[in-house]
Amino acid sequence: MHYSAPVFPPIDFRVSHLVHNVAGILLTLLYLLYILGNLFLGNGRYYRIVSGDISPGLMVQAGYYINGIFLGRPHPFPHGPDRKFNPLQKLIYLAVIFLFFPASILTGWALFVPDKLPQGVLGMPTFAFWALAHTYINFFFSLFMIVHVYLGTTGETLGELYRLMWFGDAHAHGEEGSSKGEGTARA
Repeated sequence: MHYSAPVFPPIDFRVSHLVHNVAGILLTLLYLLYILGNLFLGNGRYYRIVSGDISPGLMVQAGYYINGIFLGRPHPFPHGPDRKFNPLQKLIYLAVIFLFFPASILTGWALFVPDKLPQGVLGMPTFAFWALAHTYINFFFSLFMIVHVYLGTTGETLGELYRLMWFGDAHAHGEEGSSKGEGTARA
C-alpha cells in the first residue's frame, strides 16, 4: 500500500487496499491455526528454551554467524529430529511468533475498525498511532524475511537449507551422491 500513488500508481490504491485487507484476514486465521497446531500437534516442543540455550548457546551461535560460517566451521547446533532450531533462532522465533505477529495482527485489526477505538493514544490521533505501529512492525518483518533468504543460502550447497525447510531432509528429492552421501527420502 505504501507504493500506491494518486498519480500513476504501479498498483491502484483500491486494489492494494483490498488485497492487503484480505491478506490480513487470512494471516489472522493462519496464525490461529499455527498456534493451535503448535499447542496440540507437538511442534511447540521445538520452541522450548532448554538448558544451555541462553548461556552459552546464544553467544556460540552468534559467533558462528559472525565468524565461523565464513571460515567453514561446522554448525554448533546441527538440526535433527530433536532440534529444529538453534538457540538464536529459537529466541528470535519466540519474539516473532508471540510478540511481533500478535502486534501486527492487533494493529491491523485496529486499522480495520478505527471507529471502535478511542480518539487518541499517547497524545496522537488514534489512526496515526496504529498506522505507524503497524508500519514499523511490518518493516521489521521485511527485514526478518531478507535475513531468512540470506541464511537459507548458507548451507553446503546453495539450496540445501531450502530443501531442509521444505522436505525436512536436505538431501531428499535430489542431490544424489552429494558430498554427504546419497540422500533418500523419508517415508
